[in-house]
Amino acid sequence: MATQPLYLAWSNPVRIHWGAGCFQQLAADGPVVVLADRAALSYENETLLLERLGAHCKAWSWFQGGLASVALARSLCDELWPVLKEYPDAVVLAVGGGSTLDLAKVLRYRLADTRTAADCWRSNTVPPDVTRHALWLVPTTAGTGSEVTRWATVWDTEAQAAQKLSWSPVDGYSESAFVDPELSFSCPLRQSRDCALDSLSHALEALWNRNANPIAESFAVEAARLVIEKLPLVHEHPGNHEARTALARASLLAGMAMSQTQTALAHALSYQLTLDEQMPHGEACAVWLPMVWELALGAAPGCDAALARVFAVPAHEGVQYLRGWLDSLGISPRDLRDTSVGRSALAQEMRSARGRNFIASR
Repeated sequence: MATQPLYLAWSNPVRIHWGAGCFQQLAADGPVVVLADRAALSYENETLLLERLGAHCKAWSWFQGGLASVALARSLCDELWPVLKEYPDAVVLAVGGGSTLDLAKVLRYRLADTRTAADCWRSNTVPPDVTRHALWLVPTTAGTGSEVTRWATVWDTEAQAAQKLSWSPVDGYSESAFVDPELSFSCPLRQSRDCALDSLSHALEALWNRNANPIAESFAVEAARLVIEKLPLVHEHPGNHEARTALARASLLAGMAMSQTQTALAHALSYQLTLDEQMPHGEACAVWLPMVWELALGAAPGCDAALARVFAVPAHEGVQYLRGWLDSLGISPRDLRDTSVGRSALAQEMRSARGRNFIASR
């Protein structure tokens, strides 16, 4: 019987600028509003950007760190939406880590009434009176891949039970991403590790995913290979720029893969750790990867084969390899299957939006 052709629909509308020094080529021919991470942008790069933008820069706001919360998003909108209203063709430019980029994704949708913003974010709805501004994203960490996805994470700490919100308009992609590996070279070692673990989680979660496809798989396998090989080098030698460049490439590739599949069970399990223990997102995902991989074994031959290509060992041996690899980086994997309370929590997250993407979910 003839093999049926496989048809794929692939969409990633972000115009990607990649390479060392591409940040220095960034230029604008119209009004720009800037949101930048104070800890991530050096004085030299701040000066360079101001010179490049010149009179086109109409406002500049600093992200000072912490969770990208509803309260912080509301504060930024109160500050910058009046400027965006004055310049309706203005571009929103964000420079920083994942939280900075996610806040910019929220900010770029200007509402007529700021008082309704939080309700829109909580319900993930875009009202008809919205003005969508163009968005340029410049990541300064190698991990989140936010620059090539349409999802933004906003933490609702005002709710009775704090929760993670996913703001994801259909047209939520940025217009342009400037991925300059040199911007991540000065990232502190612990943060560099956690960001790379986030990349690895994005890649593996794109493989053990109900939405997996051959194109996303090719990005994910290469991204995971790069992190497995290069993160230990950065951990031992933080000044290794070749390895840091490879991690920036892995982040971009993993983001491209995840932009098509979304994340899955390890991410679903990570959010409560971040809220309860203030554990960095990348680590909070990584601690669950061996357990989730064990749950995925045998669920899909294609997934097992892809994972075997990442680790160059049979999939069932790869779980132990991954545990040892994480341990060498100071990460202690966790397993919810050891207690009845843990098994109940695992079953609950299997039924969550991200958990249902997992190939072994029931």
